[in-house]
Amino acid sequence: MSSRPKSPDSVLAIEVEIQSEKASAMRRVARQLESLLAELEQTEQALHGLSGPTRARFVERHRELRAEAEKQRWYLIIQREAMGLRHHGDIDELYRLPAAVQ
Repeated sequence: MSSRPKSPDSVLAIEVEIQSEKASAMRRVARQLESLLAELEQTEQALHGLSGPTRARFVERHRELRAEAEKQRWYLIIQREAMGLRHHGDIDELYRLPAAVQ
């Protein structure tokens, strides 16, 4: 098995491609989280004035959306850490999860 040395340019190209893929994955997760947060807001607005079984369905939907948003937020933090970003205060500000509803 012959192993020839890799040129610095080929190594750099691979590193650039890896970083690009990490950034793309992070963007996908962020978009998904943004979508979930928007849907959560719509669900919260729809809850006003509802009662009985209809309200219960909206509350359950809110719970499901919030759980998924929490998971996507965690995925976003993981993606950021994979890119070397260790401080996540901006995530708390930009992607604030609403409180659970009853």
